[in-house]
Amino acid sequence: MYEFLEKEINNIYQDDNKKLRTQTVMYGKLEHRWHTYLHPGLTREEIEEFELRVGTSFPSAYKEFLSFYNGCYLFDLLRMGGKELESYKGLTIEEQVRSTVDVEDIQGIHLRKRTPKEHFIFADSLVKNTYYVVGKDEKVLEVDCKTKKVIESYDTLKGFIVQIVQEGKDNIANEIYFEFR
Repeated sequence: MYEFLEKEINNIYQDDNKKLRTQTVMYGKLEHRWHTYLHPGLTREEIEEFELRVGTSFPSAYKEFLSFYNGCYLFDLLRMGGKELESYKGLTIEEQVRSTVDVEDIQGIHLRKRTPKEHFIFADSLVKNTYYVVGKDEKVLEVDCKTKKVIESYDTLKGFIVQIVQEGKDNIANEIYFEFR
């Protein structure tokens, strides 16, 4: 279901990619840094162990995504969490920096007392100052970090990702790049 993402990314960046020993593939070296990367998926057993460690049952759409990609970073627009590496021993600085951000770390940044229990925080955007949740109805909600108000709603996780990819394509076509210092 999510194999389209790698195909889209390859179409956008063509041969502009680099595969790390961790199997993470980085794409789009623009302005001396990589703008997108995809982490290799998890097995069903790894996902089950991950749920046990986190202490919650993940939404089915998120579990399916994890089976294709253990998180991703798309066009500087989206940082989707996954399962953090168990060890950084022997990894280069580049492999460490480009590793998966643990979904619990993203939740720790954005989770508040008033966050509805059925909201599973799985991603955020430093550019948009938003975070993303999957609700009990499997819809994805874009939430403003400051006001905690829902800005946008997407029917499915796949539809949400398609929208991010389109925005990334538009930004590249219009040479809109974000600078982080």
